[in-house]
Amino acid sequence: MITKKIIAIPYVLASLVASAQTFDYASNTEWADKPSLHAVHKPYDSSSAVGILDERRIEYRSENDNVFIYEYEHFIVKVMNDDGIEMFNKIYIPLYKNAELQSVQARTISKDGKLILLDAANIKEMEEDGQKYKLFALEGLEPGSEVEYAYTVKRDLSLFGSETFQRNNMPYLHAKFTLISPAYLRFEAKGYNGFHVSADSAIGERRIIAGYSDDIDQMDDEKYAETDPYLQRVDYKLSYNLSQNAAIRMYTWKEYAKKTYAYYTTRSPKEQKALDDFASKIKFEQNITDAKKVLETEDYVKNNINVNDDLIGTEADNIEFIVKKKAANNDGIVKLFAGLFDKFGIDYQIVFAGTRTGYTIDEDLENWNRANKVLFYFPATGKFISPSNIELRYPYIPFAYTNTKGLFLKGTVIGDFKTAIGTFANIPIEPFDQHALNMEVDVRFNADVDTAIVRSQQILKGYPATSYRPIYHFLPEDKQDEANKQIIKDIAGDEDISNIKVENSALTDFFDNKPLIISADIKSTQLIERAGNKILFKVGALIGPQEQMYQEKPRRLPVELPFPHVLNRKLVLHIPDGYVVKNLDDLKMNIEYKENGITTMGFVSSYTRNDNVITISINETYSQINYPLSAFEDFKKVINASADFNKVVLILDKK
Repeated sequence: MITKKIIAIPYVLASLVASAQTFDYASNTEWADKPSLHAVHKPYDSSSAVGILDERRIEYRSENDNVFIYEYEHFIVKVMNDDGIEMFNKIYIPLYKNAELQSVQARTISKDGKLILLDAANIKEMEEDGQKYKLFALEGLEPGSEVEYAYTVKRDLSLFGSETFQRNNMPYLHAKFTLISPAYLRFEAKGYNGFHVSADSAIGERRIIAGYSDDIDQMDDEKYAETDPYLQRVDYKLSYNLSQNAAIRMYTWKEYAKKTYAYYTTRSPKEQKALDDFASKIKFEQNITDAKKVLETEDYVKNNINVNDDLIGTEADNIEFIVKKKAANNDGIVKLFAGLFDKFGIDYQIVFAGTRTGYTIDEDLENWNRANKVLFYFPATGKFISPSNIELRYPYIPFAYTNTKGLFLKGTVIGDFKTAIGTFANIPIEPFDQHALNMEVDVRFNADVDTAIVRSQQILKGYPATSYRPIYHFLPEDKQDEANKQIIKDIAGDEDISNIKVENSALTDFFDNKPLIISADIKSTQLIERAGNKILFKVGALIGPQEQMYQEKPRRLPVELPFPHVLNRKLVLHIPDGYVVKNLDDLKMNIEYKENGITTMGFVSSYTRNDNVITISINETYSQINYPLSAFEDFKKVINASADFNKVVLILDKK
């Protein structure tokens, strides 16, 4: 990552190495010789397992002219039932690159107070998906017993960090955080979502930051919500070297903007020559707009350069290597795009985005690790591209990066020096009315009225199309056909599908948001049932499966959608001669909420009748990404209205 290249500043290392004082973990572990079982109070006593203690201490320590972090973690967990035993009968300790497990101790405390200690010979090592772990099993677990384990890991230097203390599988009664550094190195830390963090204190030759939280609830996953942004956590970073200059704040966003801009826009003569040769292959029409230049540049690069962030070494971000091998890592592809936009005279800004599905950038605490999603912004159009997401095209970027705060780097020249000014601004999403999952369906019946002949069109615009367009770009034709049938099958559930047609499937169709249209003919028997002389037609099934929301526990999180959108559906039914529909009013629903006369969310369905033709109109609207917790019950009513419509069955009776 680029941050690794930037943060290894020699004077910081020298200052850390100069520290002669270290924190003695052995005398501060709070590991009791004769532990007592802990009581668990309501409402946590109904959980499968309850964390009694989650203690984490981080110390910066110098050794042999190098600096390392020693991280001590100490956990006590009470298992309440068999599910809790299953959660903790094996303990996994992740070992990240170059990390060493320095010490480990673990024990089981039975509900009768008996201690069963871990035999160090039983600690194993395993690797899964490229991640190494130390693994050990604990014996003697039973409901009411406790697990206690602690370990110290030595790892490489990092001047930014984060610890998350809230979980989605169990509550914790007590959480503690301690950050220790030499007294002349001043870190700053910030707690989020109720985690308390003190100001730093100098104690002798050490500087300490402490944090805590009690009664941390289990954070359950909730539908239409993002959990990670609401978890209790602490972020920290180095801000001052008091032995150098107490007035100079280190690792600011201003510094980050300058360093990263220089990194992405500086090219060697060999790189520039390779860039010029590559750029000559991109041909533009005369009088082309900047927006179209951006699109065609993006499309050419993404069709000719493979992006793989697992590529490492100095070559993967070298333009000469990239254009020769047709491969780049994420940093390299940003450098290539920046060079091309410079070459073509396209005004741009490099943007670092957070993500609203995880942790976004905090303007007040300069955690450079949060600025790891790179976009390009074009001031002339107000639009963006995502250089590393090969399935997207201008102006669409991953929706998780939208509606967040981003760091915008505006290039400038001071004398002969090229640099950038960093400012924070919102990364907007494309307008609400550009995102649609529309549908047009025409239904007729065969002579025996036992088969529905359905002509279906699914019409997708904006972000809904981003899930499907890559199918027609990356998959072979036989796989495309399978995908189409699966998409269409949601409407009628039958395999008798023919005349499949796909329109506007090119990735470049994002440019002017041409609707992706997937149409087909379907013969369905599953939509029809007979009850004596009556025919039951499952008209609601035509809109496909719908989410049904129940909320057994009180809702905790506000509603967050991936993107605002509309669903306009037009269903045309040709009623067979000799039949009449008895319950047309079942088609009418009206659940709608407005602010200042504008619909914020709603499900409205109605119908018109012209002889034997019934036209059903459905408009489902979600004009916002976020709805506050106070609006959750209204949101649930709208969601459930679509599920209720999905269950509507029309009764066709003989005249």
